[in-house]
Amino acid sequence: MGRRAGRERGFSVLELMVAVALAAVLVTLAAPSFARMKRAASLSAATNQLLWALNFARSAAILNSVPVTLCLSADGASCLESAAAAGIGWLVFYQSGGVGAAPLLHTFRLPSEVTVHGTRAAVTFWPVARAGTTSTFDLCVGDSRVVPGRAVVVSQTGRARVATEEAACAP
Repeated sequence: MGRRAGRERGFSVLELMVAVALAAVLVTLAAPSFARMKRAASLSAATNQLLWALNFARSAAILNSVPVTLCLSADGASCLESAAAAGIGWLVFYQSGGVGAAPLLHTFRLPSEVTVHGTRAAVTFWPVARAGTTSTFDLCVGDSRVVPGRAVVVSQTGRARVATEEAACAP
């Protein structure tokens, strides 16, 4: 047995400590990126939900021959009175009797860090194709310098789209 046949292989304590310290530094550097990615994903999901709700309201109005309204909500039960206020979600309902009189067709609550503002507190879709209320909804998350907001525009024809320009979010 000429060469050290009994020598064990593995890591020394010093090598293990260096590897753990390096991993800790990398995790510390990556943590802000994960938080930003989570905020961006929340904003993207909220934007897609708003687009779905607007398209749902438009099609429900046309299919049921009844005006349908989507309004921003601060409590999940009633519509905002002013477009200047921030909403935490929205409600979709038949226009015939308002929120309290008719059952809600759809309600959505935004993730805690996302808010929505609109040029109008509500948009109404009429049962005639190509008839709706125009509005722009700005979805914002925390500090807009970290994750830029998204703007959803509803045209006079009732079509909703995500604007190419950033939303008007306060820093």
